[in-house]
Amino acid sequence: MPFESSSPSSSHQTTYPITFLVVGGGIAGLACALALRRVGHRVTVLERMERSAARGGNGVRVPPNLSKILFHWGLRDVLMSKASITTKLVFMRYESGELLGEHVWDAELLEETQGLFLMLSHSELYDVLYDTATKLGAEVHFNAEVVKVDVPGHSVVLSSGERLSGDVLIGADSEHGQCRTAVLGRRDLGTPTGLAVYDTLIPMAFVSEFDTKVSEESWQFAAFGRGKGVVAYRIRRSEEIALQLYAADVADGGCYEDGPSIDLPCITRDHEISEKLGRAVHGARRATRIPVRQYADLEDWVSDDGRLVLIGEAAHPFPPSTIQGTAMAVEDGAVLAKLFSHLSSEDQIDSFLYAFQEIRQSRVRDVREAELAGIFTITADGPEAAARDASMRAKAAKRINVLEGEGSTESAWEEYGVVFGYNCEDEADEWWVQWGRLRQRALEVHESEPSL
Repeated sequence: MPFESSSPSSSHQTTYPITFLVVGGGIAGLACALALRRVGHRVTVLERMERSAARGGNGVRVPPNLSKILFHWGLRDVLMSKASITTKLVFMRYESGELLGEHVWDAELLEETQGLFLMLSHSELYDVLYDTATKLGAEVHFNAEVVKVDVPGHSVVLSSGERLSGDVLIGADSEHGQCRTAVLGRRDLGTPTGLAVYDTLIPMAFVSEFDTKVSEESWQFAAFGRGKGVVAYRIRRSEEIALQLYAADVADGGCYEDGPSIDLPCITRDHEISEKLGRAVHGARRATRIPVRQYADLEDWVSDDGRLVLIGEAAHPFPPSTIQGTAMAVEDGAVLAKLFSHLSSEDQIDSFLYAFQEIRQSRVRDVREAELAGIFTITADGPEAAARDASMRAKAAKRINVLEGEGSTESAWEEYGVVFGYNCEDEADEWWVQWGRLRQRALEVHESEPSL
């Protein structure tokens, strides 16, 4: 059975509680606050927007590596009351609507991940994290815009002029925020790819005429196109469809905070688009446009002149609307809290911050590269895309899963299984057993030696 916990498991509690000041009250900041409160630290979260704006409204996918963390934190029941479980991927052509095939995920392999693949709205996940974090004692302040980060002073200045400080600053304010700029020393705009995501919702009535394979509750579908593509899945207990259209970017700037501003028919009117997708697009609410940009890996997630650490998009901006962006942000908070559950003295703080960076960097780098490659696969054109489609058609004709490998070749789902099966909290525990405990013992021995 997948991980069944509905009650928070017992967590190791710090013997040296300190104050964390989290800049950014999105999913990353709230999850980190929740995790740190679970192990006994004091946490204040600063969010520059009002709560209604911070909640968002579109869809979010919660893969098994994320849901297992949330289940471990005792959130299974509340999530299952809101989410749909997905077990199937359906693939089609963007231009014709041709069904290329489907992939039903292996139940045994999924069980090994100890999680489930859930689909729900961003606002639903946000509310679950906010409610739990505040019940545990985290302080969350909205309309608290940080205009200056004083890294050596472990403090920030708000637009109101108020200065707040903590023992450790956590930057969870996205790739555009003050904290990433403070660590990097400049603003990082990334490199445009020429694509943007147009993220929106569609009432279920507008997609009811899809093929019966697509009308099942457990599906996600992807439509492959020439320079464009679609990913869609059910949310709000199947009342709405979350749809993300990948297409050419049409303007400068753009982020989720800008809110809906684009009518999808304006983006697709010059496209060759299938009749079914076209009907769905015309039923869509206004979409939010977010450019797909590539960002170089930061060498340091920890400031070299003070205790500021970056998490989530501030540390590793992901392509928008991908499967793992939200998961990586929550994994960051879970790992950081696991490490700081062992805090017993001031001297350990810096080593724990750098251990967090060490544990997370390679994991995030590999996953982000795969997610970006996935976008380029959906929107690919040319011989490779034609060969991909032909392979899917052939497998579908044999009634086998279209992502299965040929012969000894590893299937795409098995590659996903490695990502989904990862347990970030176990990685933090392993670091503590192998390195942290030894360092602490060495420090205790050094402090006990008589001075000359």
